[in-house]
Amino acid sequence: MTFAALGAGELLLAHPDDRPARALLTAAVEVVGPVGTNPAWPWPEPMLRYANGAVPEALILAGLCLPDKALLADGLRLLAWLLRVETRGGNLSPTPVGGRRPAGDPRPGFDQQPIEAAAIADACARAHAATGRRRWLTGLDRAHTWFLGGNDSATPLLNPDTGGCYDGLESGGRNLNQGAESALALLSTAQHARRLLASTP
Repeated sequence: MTFAALGAGELLLAHPDDRPARALLTAAVEVVGPVGTNPAWPWPEPMLRYANGAVPEALILAGLCLPDKALLADGLRLLAWLLRVETRGGNLSPTPVGGRRPAGDPRPGFDQQPIEAAAIADACARAHAATGRRRWLTGLDRAHTWFLGGNDSATPLLNPDTGGCYDGLESGGRNLNQGAESALALLSTAQHARRLLASTP
C-alpha cells in the first residue's frame, strides 16, 4: 500500500481532481497507520523492513496531495528519525535485508541492499521539494555516497566497467551479483544527486 500511495500521489500531482487516486491515497495512508508518539520508535511497525524510506515519502506526498499539514509533518518527522537511525559515522547505514528491531540488533547490519539507499534518496528529494530545506539534501548526499564507497564496508557498489550496481553490501565487501533492481536503484539515486546536489554550493 505504501507503493500504491506513491503511485496515486504522483497521479494526483498531475491530475488533482482524480477521485480514484485520491481514494486510494487516503486508504493507503490508513493502512500505513499513524506515526507513533514514542520519540525512540515512532515507526508505524514493530520493526524496520524493506525500502523503508518509501513510508515517510508516502506520508509526505499524501500531505501535499490531500492536502493535510499533519500528514506532511508526520512524514517529515518520520524521515528525520529514519535518517538518524540509519546514519553511522556520518555515512548511511541502512537496515539490512533481515530487518531491524528497536533494540538488540547488531550495528551495522548486513546484507544491505541498494533499494534501501534509493528509497532514502527518493524520500529526501521529496522532502526537499516540499520544504526547500537543505537538511534533506544531506540525506540525499549520504544515500548517493553509499553507492560510491561511503558505507559501512568502505566498498563501492558501482561497477565502473559495466555501469551496473552490485546487489548487496556485506561486512567484508559486496555481493557480486548485479541485478536490474540494483542498477535502477543506483540510477535513480544518481539522477536525484545530479539534479539537486550539483547545483548547490
